[in-house]
Amino acid sequence: MAWSEVLITVIVTVLATAFAVGYIGWRYTRRSAETAVSNINALEAGSALIDVIATAGVIVDYSDTVVRSSASSTALGIVRKNAIVNRDVRRIVEETRKQGRSLNVELELPATGRKRYRLFSLKTVIASNRNVVILLDDMTESRRIENERRDFLANISHELKTPIGAIGLLAEALMDATDDPALIKKFSASLRTESQRLGQLVQGIIQLSRVQTVDVLAEAIPVRVSDLVAEALDRCSVLANSKNIEFIPRCPDAIWVGGDVELLTVALKNLIDNAIHYSDKGTSVNVDVSATKSMVRVSVKDRGVGIPAEDLERVFERFYRVDPSRSRVTGGTGLGLSIVKHIARGHGGQVDVESVVGSGSTFTIALPRFEPQQLGVSL
Repeated sequence: MAWSEVLITVIVTVLATAFAVGYIGWRYTRRSAETAVSNINALEAGSALIDVIATAGVIVDYSDTVVRSSASSTALGIVRKNAIVNRDVRRIVEETRKQGRSLNVELELPATGRKRYRLFSLKTVIASNRNVVILLDDMTESRRIENERRDFLANISHELKTPIGAIGLLAEALMDATDDPALIKKFSASLRTESQRLGQLVQGIIQLSRVQTVDVLAEAIPVRVSDLVAEALDRCSVLANSKNIEFIPRCPDAIWVGGDVELLTVALKNLIDNAIHYSDKGTSVNVDVSATKSMVRVSVKDRGVGIPAEDLERVFERFYRVDPSRSRVTGGTGLGLSIVKHIARGHGGQVDVESVVGSGSTFTIALPRFEPQQLGVSL
């Protein structure tokens, strides 16, 4: 076969393939459109499908009478006695008919509990006989995560900028102080401090990232709480000795939790570190462990400056500092308590704080009690 014939064969094959793919795509699109119409008709046939396609689903007829609705639409206060009672939802339905097309908007609706509003993605679809299908998806949690991620990136950029900028300035100062040993020593010490702070910040970010992405309970092992306390105190001993702070641990030996040994140790170490940093020299830090049949509580109490009441709910936020000037002196990164919160939650527990200004603070991690026998381990 000549090269020209081969080339023609290849071209014909490619064109035939492209036509076949295009035809299949057209058939698929047409079938999808037919399926969508069929789905709308199915929705009008019964409420069972409505319950599984969205947080809330409602179908109203031409007179805005509710003909089908999910149970959640009533719980959210959208539907009552076959009528849409939320004014904003009624307005969007009217606008859908007026424009003659589907609409997709975000809408805040009143919520129960501590939160006043929840954010929903509301979609409307025009069905037969001017009926309108209303679908609502709760976007509150996903939007919260999105905002937290954006704030986290912004905070990281800001927090990293300070030590990196300081290191650059100190490096320039060292270059200009080559003939002055005293200045070299001073700038070198500052450079080491800033590099350590940068290292701690990066380490904190890594730990926080890990605990937010790893399912620690999927590979939980039995952990003796007294061992956790002993290891955490040992890691904090150098800092405690530098401030002449005494540890007073009270921990029964036969209490267990389940989880990741290193993460639990980090959480407890962060609380003890925090207690040392914010305590005066020559004081003490108590570490008390207690347990019920289902829960274990590990409390770290200091005799430091305390935390104002208005700051108690924010101390576990990333990069939040009650006293930024004191944090600069102690070398705090603003991530320690946030890491504790996420580690506790990852292990099915929580962390709380009680504090009185001038008298000190008590941070308590509560974790589910865990026996080795639950994993078939004999100790």
